[in-house]
Amino acid sequence: MAPSLIVNAVVPLALYLLLRTPVGEVPALAIGASVPLLVTVGEFAVQRRIDPIGVGSIAGFTVLLVVLALSGGSELVLKLRDTLLTGPVGIVFLGSALIGKPLLPVLMRFAGKRGAESEGRLTGVARQRALTVLTALIGGMLVLHALAILMLALLLPTATFLTVSQPAGWAVIGLGVLACLGYRNRARATA
Repeated sequence: MAPSLIVNAVVPLALYLLLRTPVGEVPALAIGASVPLLVTVGEFAVQRRIDPIGVGSIAGFTVLLVVLALSGGSELVLKLRDTLLTGPVGIVFLGSALIGKPLLPVLMRFAGKRGAESEGRLTGVARQRALTVLTALIGGMLVLHALAILMLALLLPTATFLTVSQPAGWAVIGLGVLACLGYRNRARATA
C-alpha cells in the first residue's frame, strides 16, 4: 500500500507544490495527475501485465483531458479527476439496484468469479436481495466518494485539497467496504 500511496498522493502533491509557481496552477495539477498514468504504462511495458486499477486511471485521465479541454483549463476539473468515474459509476450501480437488475453479479462473472454461488448458502430470492443490496451499497459508496471530493474541491484551496482529498476518499471507500462486508456476513449468517 505504501508504494501506491506514494505514487498516487505524495508524488502528485510534491510535483504540484514545486511547479505551481513556475508553470501555474493548472499545468502543475495536470503534471501531478499524470504520474499514476505514467507508472501504469511503465508497469505494463516492463511486466506485460494489465493492472485493472491502472486501466481505470488511464480512462479517468483520458476523460479528464477531454473535459479539461472543453472547460478551458479549469482547475476544478483537475481537482475532480477521481470523481469523473466514481460518480457516474455509482449512479449506474444505484440505478441497477433500484430497477432490480443489480450489476454486481454481471461484474463478478466478467471478473471470472462465480459470485454468490461459490460464496455461501444464499439461494433464490435471498441471493437476489443480497446482490441488490450489495450493488446499492457499492453504488452509494461511489456516489458519496464523488460528493465528498466535490465538496472538498469547492471549499478548499488547491494545496490543502491535494493533501486531504486522498485520505478523505479512502475513508469513504473504507467505510463502504466495511458496510458491504458487514451486510454480506449478516446475510450469510441468516441463510
